[in-house]
Amino acid sequence: MLFDTHLHTKFSADSDMLLTDAINSAEKQNIGLIITEHLDFDYPGEDLFEFDPIKYMNEYLPYRSDKLYLGVEVGMQEHTLIPSKKFIEKAPFDQIICSIHLLDGEDLYYKSCYKQDKQTTYINYLSAMAKLIAQHDFANILGHIDYICRYAPYSPADITLDEFGEAVDIVWKTVLDKGIVPELNTRRFDNINNIKLLLKLYERYAALGGKYVSIGSDAHTKENVGFKIHEAADFMEQYNLKPVYFVNRQMQLCKS
Repeated sequence: MLFDTHLHTKFSADSDMLLTDAINSAEKQNIGLIITEHLDFDYPGEDLFEFDPIKYMNEYLPYRSDKLYLGVEVGMQEHTLIPSKKFIEKAPFDQIICSIHLLDGEDLYYKSCYKQDKQTTYINYLSAMAKLIAQHDFANILGHIDYICRYAPYSPADITLDEFGEAVDIVWKTVLDKGIVPELNTRRFDNINNIKLLLKLYERYAALGGKYVSIGSDAHTKENVGFKIHEAADFMEQYNLKPVYFVNRQMQLCKS
């Protein structure tokens, strides 16, 4: 069974999805789920990307099963490393994704974040990712390497090896050194050009010795649960990359 290893429900500030709706959607697709609610300390703006881990566990543990596990997505900033680590120690999370949503304290969602040219901004982004994932060594998964491509105003917005191969290599070598698994996020799988360019990054990861990936839809609504994860797994098979998920912080192979 494939697992959608990245999705958000009502405990995340940017989602209203009910857990039962996510479960029903997954059952129709015969996939498993890892719930990964947002934790981003010191997030700019009015939204509070934090939640009570004890309340989360108390409400969701009755639903935990061999098809549903409970995790968290930790937003990485250097100055929030210690409080993030203390947070995950408060509850028995099955899986920890660590991701970048901010660059130099600014939200990558907004155009105001992009004050410099693409080359400078993307190098800063990838360099920050490599540095922060090395520091956040409690991570099981590095979230969406291509997150910036969703919102950057550059054309094209993709991360390509021709432009950023050296910086991408540093990210991949860091996760390999730390024993962290990269995520293949299907959020941008609605465009074949996005897919082709993104897959080149994972082909490079495999060439450097990578063996495992997690596959996540990053769903915030029931309609997007499981989005394109079967197609993503088929693509990963080309590079002998095996889809995985985590239970009690231990890696598990998805079984066909």
